[in-house]
Amino acid sequence: MRSFYPFRPYIHAILPTIVLLIAPVFAVAQSTGSGPDAPSANANSALDRIDRARALAAVHQLQAAATELENVRVSTRDVALRNVATLMLLGIYLEDGNYGRSQSLLEEAFQTRAAQKDESIRTYFAAAGQTVNGIRSHIARYRSFGLNPSDGNLPPEANTDLDRVRGLLERVAAQANEISKEQGRSYDAVALLEDVLGLRLSLARSEDDRAKWQTELLMARERMASSQTQVASLGRSPALDAMTSRIPNPFAGPKTDSAGAQPTDSSATAAPNSSQPAINSSQPPTNGAQPAMNAAQPASTQTTTPAAEPQLISTGSLNGRETKRVTPNYPSSARTHNVTGTVRVFAIVDENGKIWITNSEGPMLLRQAAEDAAKAWTFAPPNVGGKPVRLAGYLDFEFKL
Repeated sequence: MRSFYPFRPYIHAILPTIVLLIAPVFAVAQSTGSGPDAPSANANSALDRIDRARALAAVHQLQAAATELENVRVSTRDVALRNVATLMLLGIYLEDGNYGRSQSLLEEAFQTRAAQKDESIRTYFAAAGQTVNGIRSHIARYRSFGLNPSDGNLPPEANTDLDRVRGLLERVAAQANEISKEQGRSYDAVALLEDVLGLRLSLARSEDDRAKWQTELLMARERMASSQTQVASLGRSPALDAMTSRIPNPFAGPKTDSAGAQPTDSSATAAPNSSQPAINSSQPPTNGAQPAMNAAQPASTQTTTPAAEPQLISTGSLNGRETKRVTPNYPSSARTHNVTGTVRVFAIVDENGKIWITNSEGPMLLRQAAEDAAKAWTFAPPNVGGKPVRLAGYLDFEFKL
């Protein structure tokens, strides 16, 4: 949301998923050097096409970029190369408004998942995440031009476009719902479903339509709450964590390297996203905050073990979980310059129900107001299976004049 230049939003959306798949591509390129000339030439040709497509997309020659990537999909048998091309194509077709081809590629990934499992399921989640990110950027573009996507009085061209977006979202929701019935995939699929339903709710055509998707969203959240007890054993899909990987963990402090520095519990340093920068609010106390003299005691003399940190669960949107919400004040400077848009505030709700702001994205003049409002929200202490947990997610604040 920081920029609405053509294709730039998709570069940010593509990178998290492309990086997951690009390493095998270069491994192929290196390994084929010692093999037969034909396979090596084929891999190098495909890589050259991908590089050219990236350059064409950067200068907004989307049709030419799509042609190069479609040729890669047809000419190569390498799965990693095909996956990279597919993910890039999804971003390009969504940018170009070609929802039919976007849905076709998504359906292909969905059907392949049903046949091959494992690697292909990760590819599907990456493709679905790419689709959701692309649609979110598309909706943000409407707002950047002062248009409300849920306004029923938009020009026919806009309504037609948004109806196609709604149809694509509903198809992703149906796919996620089907995958959620598969053993071992429930949490990943329901997390995707919650994100998609929240986006579809923001595009409600009418009050009846809004009520329908609000009910669907609440049901998905109930299902996710019931499946969160399996998180520790299932793990999260890297594609689904593309968004929440930007949320720093305020409960993981730096390791002590000198006397007097605050030690950190080992379970906190191992928590997700601990490599992110520190949060912009005050640091909460951690379970590992023990007197410095304890660190100097021999291991054999220690008889107690610090209590384990509550589990950190990525939960997507936090909207609807609050016990009190506060509406942000519209900054006078933003009002003067007619700045509108949506600010997404990333946060963590601790085991006591207190919210910790980590970072935000959106129009710069609106961010501080959104963060200040988010700090005043309150939540019930979260727990799963009777055990306290921490929830990592985000709050969306829409500013319009």
